Parts: sequence; C-alpha cells; structure tokens
Amino acid sequence: MQTGDFAILTLGGATAACTGYGVLIERFDIRVKSLELSFPHLPAAFDGYTILHLSDLHINKFGLLEKRLARLVSQREVDLCVITGDITQTPRAGEPFHRLLDAVRRRERTVYAVLGNSEHKPWTDTEALLKVLSREDVRFLVNSSMKLSRGSDLLTLVGVDDPYSRLADLESAFASVDPEDFIIFLTHCPSTAPDAIARGADLILAGHTHGGQIRMPGVGVLWTHMRDHKKLNDGLYTPDRLKKLLGRDCGGTVLFVNRGVGTSKLHIRLLCPPEIAYITLRRAAFSAGCCSESLHSSNE
Repeated sequence: MQTGDFAILTLGGATAACTGYGVLIERFDIRVKSLELSFPHLPAAFDGYTILHLSDLHINKFGLLEKRLARLVSQREVDLCVITGDITQTPRAGEPFHRLLDAVRRRERTVYAVLGNSEHKPWTDTEALLKVLSREDVRFLVNSSMKLSRGSDLLTLVGVDDPYSRLADLESAFASVDPEDFIIFLTHCPSTAPDAIARGADLILAGHTHGGQIRMPGVGVLWTHMRDHKKLNDGLYTPDRLKKLLGRDCGGTVLFVNRGVGTSKLHIRLLCPPEIAYITLRRAAFSAGCCSESLHSSNE
C-alpha cells in the first residue's frame, strides 16, 4: 500500500469514527449547566429564584433523547421553566412535548416560551401549531410581556417572536414595560440582544445557534445560523464581555445562549454536546465575579 493510500484510509477511518461518535453518543449526552447570576437591583423576594432554561428541543417523538431529558428535569425542582424557541415544526409533537413538560418539577405552574424559526417553516401552519403546543399551563409570549409576583415584588418577562424570521417586534413587546423593572428577555435568536439591552433587559436568554452543533478544535463554531452579531453564539456573556463584543456599555446585562437539546439538518453533535441550564438569581452588588457556572454530564 502506498503512503497516499494509507493516509486516505486513515483519514476516512477517523472521519467515520468522529461521525459515529457524534451521531450515536454525543448527540444524547445532555450536559447540565448550573449558573449563579447576581444583580444589584433584583427584587429581594426573588433572591435565590431558580429558572430551568430549555431551548431548541426539535421534538418529533418521545425517543431516547426525550426520555433522557425527562429524567434529568425530574431530578431538580425549580421556580420557573422557560423555553426559547424551536420546540418543533410538526403538530404531532404536541403529545411528546406535553409529556416532557409534565416531568418538569416547577413551582410556577405556567411554562413560558417564545417561538423560533422552526415554528415558522414555510410548510408549517404556525397558528395551528400554537394551539397544539399550548395548554392552560403553557403560555407563549409573542411580542408581549407579563409579570411574576412574590408578595409585593415583581419580575417582568418579555418575549419576542422569532428574530431570524424577522418577526421580532421589540417595540410591542416592551410597550408596557418599565425599564426600571427587573427584566428577563426571552428570544430565540441572540441577534436581538443589543436592542433588548438598550430597553433595559437585565437577563437575556436565547438559543437558536446550537452552539454551532459541530465545532472544530482550535476553530470553534463553524456555523451560527445568524445574520447579525454572530459572535453571540454560545454560552455565558458577562457585561464586560458584551461591552467588548458590541463596542458599547451594556450596563449590568447578562446574556446566556443555550446550545439546546435537539439537532437540525444533520443529526450530529461534535465537540458541542446538548445542554440544559439551571439559573439561580441572586441579589448582590455586581462585580467581575457576579457570574459563575458549573457543568456536568447526563451520563455521570
């Protein structure tokens, strides 16, 4: 065998091994990220408030991935569960979606969600899909806002329709919001982060990018599926980091971009495992160490 032939065989074998790992193993290895985020003007009653952030479920059936996810979310009680889009593009996902939500242990009965580009595919009847996914305990924030209360203290949730489909209307979403409120902004695509920051958002939760879904050593994200602000594509962005990337003061805003659970186009993940996030809010003076995170695997 010539040297060139051996190199081709070696490369082919390595490619096949990586593909097999990404399709059969990493795609199902859901990572659990725990974040503790501090904000100086968080209402006192919400100190210690916990949020389960899910994104990009891309659910079609209650398969292996969904079973593993249901087991994970049943292990820890939270105050609130939010979902930042791309739940599904098919009405047949209604039953498995609600089955998954039934496993979430939450004190706030209602789950709040926003729409992603999957819910707006050309062949998808978005209104019909919304009816299938909605229940009395599932509320979609479509360019709208609402308040959560604990005693006399309030927390404001703002949600926009999918920015990637050019349906986000921040003016309508923030129409009745006092910028002095503590604001959690839900958006599918993180490209809306700068506008939300300008409107007083304290915590921005997003998804859409899948963290790239396939990452290369030394290169990182190859494809973000974003038109604007492509560097806002994965993980935690502190105020200092946002200032550096956006080129302006972002106050105390924190952005978290969730890699999500499912996959799209190619059902593979490589060096970019799926994730869910547990976020604990703390009332504390802002400092460089205001944001901390930990991570463990679903296989541990």
